[in-house]
Amino acid sequence: MDFVSTIDHLWTTARSKMKVIDHVNRAINSYPTLYMYDTYENSEFAVMHHCFFVLGNGMEWANTGNPKTGGYMVSPQYKKLRGEWVRKKDKPYGKEKCKLDPRAFKEKVFYFEEINKEASKRHGMAVITGAQSISIFESDLVDLKKKFNVCDKEEEYIPGFHTHYYFEARSNGKGMVDPYPYFDRTHSPFWEIEPELIQEDWQIAGVDQLKFWREYFNDNSRVKRYHYYKNPKSLKEYIVRYYKDKPDIHPNWIQDVRDGYEVPEFNGENFEELADIRWKRTLEKTKEFISETLKRIV
Repeated sequence: MDFVSTIDHLWTTARSKMKVIDHVNRAINSYPTLYMYDTYENSEFAVMHHCFFVLGNGMEWANTGNPKTGGYMVSPQYKKLRGEWVRKKDKPYGKEKCKLDPRAFKEKVFYFEEINKEASKRHGMAVITGAQSISIFESDLVDLKKKFNVCDKEEEYIPGFHTHYYFEARSNGKGMVDPYPYFDRTHSPFWEIEPELIQEDWQIAGVDQLKFWREYFNDNSRVKRYHYYKNPKSLKEYIVRYYKDKPDIHPNWIQDVRDGYEVPEFNGENFEELADIRWKRTLEKTKEFISETLKRIV
């Protein structure tokens, strides 16, 4: 098994059946460029935010066969049984332990990528498109430099000789500033399980997340950075492009905008007002989701 496959295998097979601390440690160890912030606490917050709020994260509540031994989140594993893919049973909560890599928060972190030899002959050094860029600690470079011919500067690349390229990762800073823009029951894990079945440490992590973002959405200065914060200019450009300038699809574009955005006040010119109305609705729904979810899981 090569270096990249080993890292993937360790993460995929061990991120089940974990307490929060073990899950966080595994995430930081495997993907320091994504999850290692200035402190462990800020890193933990980023990992748990990914679990609870990021769409398409591949995480689901554990299926152990006994609801009392589940209540934690996993990346489901599947096996083929009689020609069909079925989900494997997860092990009881807390069975997998993971210590934090002692190099975390101490060593520099790098991206390590394989060079596309053929493309590099024509266009200068190029990495393999679509290939996984792995995260490594600085001390990993000692063994990697023995195994591969590596370079860390494009201008030093020697065609046919260098096989891999590495560069220092940008620091994640002092913690998450803005949330992933999804606060809705539809795909929220908090609404997919009976609250009493959530393990205590996972419940506490969820409550911490919800309370933190509740403060965020109550702060008029911070919330201006939110992805869905009102932007009349961008909204106008979108409506002009996809409604006004498409008379074959929207012959009565103003009415279509009114219906589509559920804003009967729109007159074709008042984009500021339209943006204000949409943002107030979004903010109200978001706050309502956070409040109702906290009541549900506390």
